[in-house]
Amino acid sequence: MPSKMKLTDLNLLKIFNSPESGDLLKNFSIQRFPKKTLIFTPFEEQNLVFIVKSGKLRVYLSFEDKEFTLSFLETGDIFSTHTRAFVQALDGTEILVCSTSAFRETLAARPEVSLTMVKVLGDLLKNSISTIEGLAFKDVRMRLVEFLIKTAEDRGLPASGGTVVELGLSTEDIALLVGTTRQTISQILNEFIKTDLIEKINRRTLLIKDLEALKELNVSF
Repeated sequence: MPSKMKLTDLNLLKIFNSPESGDLLKNFSIQRFPKKTLIFTPFEEQNLVFIVKSGKLRVYLSFEDKEFTLSFLETGDIFSTHTRAFVQALDGTEILVCSTSAFRETLAARPEVSLTMVKVLGDLLKNSISTIEGLAFKDVRMRLVEFLIKTAEDRGLPASGGTVVELGLSTEDIALLVGTTRQTISQILNEFIKTDLIEKINRRTLLIKDLEALKELNVSF
């Protein structure tokens, strides 16, 4: 499964909007999509690059009746239509879109930005390999535990009684990311609640009471 929800820790929107970046966004146009809209498919004729301005997108593969979620794109993430993936807006979403050729010219004119893009592409590759590895070799419980651990490490906040993790995802979204059903995720989370590993604060927020125990559980699988 993906090692984290976001594809990369870099926020390209902030980088491109910084004073020292000049007019890197001049070739981008804004597009808006309502919730649950399928934005791009593997059959796109145009080669485009886009940066998420707001909202959340799901990147996934689909074959017959199966879907495999690769990751979620959040504010500042970049992606391309020149892939074999579907891209769906999970929330009301705004993206900045540019042709691949124009973006290539921008990078050629600004070598320092190219170094940033190398880091982004490296993160994309690492995330894709983690997804394939998880789906091929790990069961659902292990994939969910790894997801919780990584999310806690990436965005968890110390709190009384443990670590508060704002997932920003519904149970259905987590199921899509982990590659299983909503019912299975609910069942495993309820088991963790009963064993006092986690506490559910609301639909999208958890309190991980014992992160070290969760990590030990991951090792024991």
